[in-house]
Amino acid sequence: MSANESNKRRDHERTDWNLSWVVGGGLALVISVAIMLLGSWWIFKEFQSSAASRQLGTAIPPPMAPPEPRLQVSPNADWDAMLEKERATLHSYEWVDRSNGIVRIPIDRQMQLIAERGFPAQAAQVKEAK
Repeated sequence: MSANESNKRRDHERTDWNLSWVVGGGLALVISVAIMLLGSWWIFKEFQSSAASRQLGTAIPPPMAPPEPRLQVSPNADWDAMLEKERATLHSYEWVDRSNGIVRIPIDRQMQLIAERGFPAQAAQVKEAK
């Protein structure tokens, strides 16, 4: 076996690939991806402009509220609103039953009255004992 034959066995076959075909294929891939990206961008812009030109909302009825019981969307806000309502009730004057003369008074004022006069049941018992 000669040196020339041993070099041929270790060498590759030069007709398997062509550099111009590989470069051409790479360029074709890059160009086709760029064309697809540009086409997608153009379609997106067209849909966006057509959606902006339409007046949505005139033909769509307002959404209806779901039936009771509804899910609690924001428990912290609901809790704060409930506490604020209870505080307003505890610290305000309001008629409960005007015809019978029943009035709600602030809790601080009620505690002062109880400290001065005692409980109403105790006052009635004291009057009966006298």
